[in-house]
Parts: sequence; structure tokens; C-alpha cells
Amino acid sequence: MKRIAPTQGLTLFFLIALFLLALIFRGQIPLWRSLLFRYTLLLGLVFTLEVATQRRSKGKGRDLFHSFSPILFVVLIYESLGDLIQYLRTDIDAILIKIDFFIFGVHPTIWMERWIVPWFTDIMSFCYVSYYFLPVIFIVLLYLKDRIKELDESIFILAFGYYLSFVGYILFPAIGPRFTLTPLQSVPLEGSLLTDLVRDVLNFLEHNKRDCMPSGHTQIVLMVLFLTSRYEKILFYLYFPIVCGLILSTVYLRYHYVIDLIVGASFALGCILIAPRLYRVWKRH
Repeated sequence: MKRIAPTQGLTLFFLIALFLLALIFRGQIPLWRSLLFRYTLLLGLVFTLEVATQRRSKGKGRDLFHSFSPILFVVLIYESLGDLIQYLRTDIDAILIKIDFFIFGVHPTIWMERWIVPWFTDIMSFCYVSYYFLPVIFIVLLYLKDRIKELDESIFILAFGYYLSFVGYILFPAIGPRFTLTPLQSVPLEGSLLTDLVRDVLNFLEHNKRDCMPSGHTQIVLMVLFLTSRYEKILFYLYFPIVCGLILSTVYLRYHYVIDLIVGASFALGCILIAPRLYRVWKRH
């Protein structure tokens, strides 16, 4: 454990926690054996990756895989949550709807219907889907510039943020206003082929639908914006308007309640304050 890389160690602890969670609540989870098998494979991959990295021989391909393997772990762990979360707790959408209505006196996604026009829906769809590319472009740029120290710390901070948001999904399962407030919606979200493509692809690929609270989109892009402000100023200025549009799109496209965004921003702040310190402590010891 003293020699394991910080990000891989973080993944290791989170996988162990998920393994134990699936094991403890196996009576409620239909696919608990499949989950245990998948988490065991991922744990084995973590150890295999660390053993390969610590060998004397070096390889550009192996270094590349080691640097970007956290992306693989985040994606696979996220997808596994679709077979876990819905069997642990009842959805809390009704509570989130009441909180939004208490704060604003209206349902924000219903209120925003007055602004819906096809061309703006396309812009919002572009901003929303950029969430999947903004972190990757940033860490690829650091890798190409051979800024390994900044790369390792940034990946650790982002992985910490992803895993923390996953904890939020488990504790506060919610499917979002696109499902719960459909009977109240009167204006369809119509756009061009881009909007339809984004909607259909996300519905197909995202096995876990209970990922509203907190808003991972808000949390992660704010963390990326913070990291670019530290390490890539030009990228920060390019990202800033996209991030603003992305956060707006989460409500406009009916994926999130506003309270999700508030909690997501709070999670981002917590990660920015805690994760760098945790990384330095891990590296020091």
C-alpha cells in the first residue's frame, strides 16, 4: 500500500467498499453475484496494473495505459451502479421536487419552457455532451506536454470527485425531472439531429439512471475549470463559456433539479479543498 499510486489506491478502496456493499445487501440485489464478480475483476486489474508499473522495464504503451486507466475504472464502476443503486434505497425525487418548488415557487424545468426553441436546444445539447470530453482533453494535453506531476495530481483530484459523486448517487437516488415531471411538461424539447442523437446515445449508454443527486455534470466541470485555471490558462478561457452553458443545460434539458446543481457545486468545492491535500499526504508517506 505504501508503493501503490494514489489514484489506484483511491480506486482500490472504493472498489472494496462497493464489494462489501453488494455483499452485505445481496438479499436485495438480484445481480449481486455479477457485481461481486465484476468488482473482483476490477480489483485484480488494479493490482496487475501496479505490479506491471513497478517492474524495472519501461514501456510507452504501458505508461500511457497507467496514466489513463482511471478513466476506464470510472466508466466501469459508474455502469455497475445501475445494478446496485435502485435496490438499496427508494428514489428521493419527490423530496427534491419539493425543495426546488420551495426555493423558487415554480418547477424550474417547467418555467424554462418559455425559452425553448430548436436552435437553443441544440446549443444546450452540445454543451451538455461536452461534459464527457472536457476532462479528457485537459488530461491528454497535460500528458502530451509531459507534465506528469500535474497530470497525476489532476487525475487523482478528478477521480476523487467522481467517486464522491457516486457515493451521492447511492445515498440519494433520483431519476430526474425528465421522468418525474413529464405529466407537467407542455413544450417538447425539439432540436435538430444533434439533440436527438445526444438524447438517444445517452439513454442507450447510461445503464445507471439514478445519477441526479448531486449533479455530477456540475461538480466535475467546475473541478476541471479549477484545474485548468491552475495548469492551463488558455484552456480555462476556452472552457469557461462552455461550462456556463453546460450547467444551464442540465436544467434546460430536464436532466436535473436545481438543488442537484447546488449540491454538485458544494461537492466540487469540497473536493477542491480536500483532494489536493489528501494527494500530497499520500505522496509524502
